[in-house]
Amino acid sequence: MRAIEQEMLKIVSFYINKTEPMQDRDLRNVLPNVDRLAILKDVLHWEDKYQKAKMELTLQYMECYEHTCDTLE
Repeated sequence: MRAIEQEMLKIVSFYINKTEPMQDRDLRNVLPNVDRLAILKDVLHWEDKYQKAKMELTLQYMECYEHTCDTLE
């Protein structure tokens, strides 16, 4: 889980750094325009929902397999 979190942080930081110069042309203003922690929280929330959905789908496939597989063969 730590590796996924680090990877998501890198991806989010890359895109935030890519869009911030487009939002602010004044170089004297060095304060960030984007709330990085809020974006990271949202990204991790949706990643968690995605992983849970994948797990649920896998469990459904396993249940289908158990019902279609004959144990005597």
